[in-house]
Amino acid sequence: MLAAAPEAHAKAYRQRLQEALSDDDLKAIRTYLQQQRALGRDDFRAMVEAKTWCFAGVRPAHRPPHDSSNDRK
Repeated sequence: MLAAAPEAHAKAYRQRLQEALSDDDLKAIRTYLQQQRALGRDDFRAMVEAKTWCFAGVRPAHRPPHDSSNDRK
């Protein structure tokens, strides 16, 4: 059982999560949540994309680099 006091309860819960999740898993969860995307296996994301007609994976954080060869002079 977790602690009765809210602060102790939060600390115990945080410790259990840190034991269960690797840093890579935690980073993936945060990235998917920030972008409001579906986190799961490829077949799950494919099903979400098929049903919603929306991209379900994550994208890079920034715009792609600007192609200077198309600049107007």
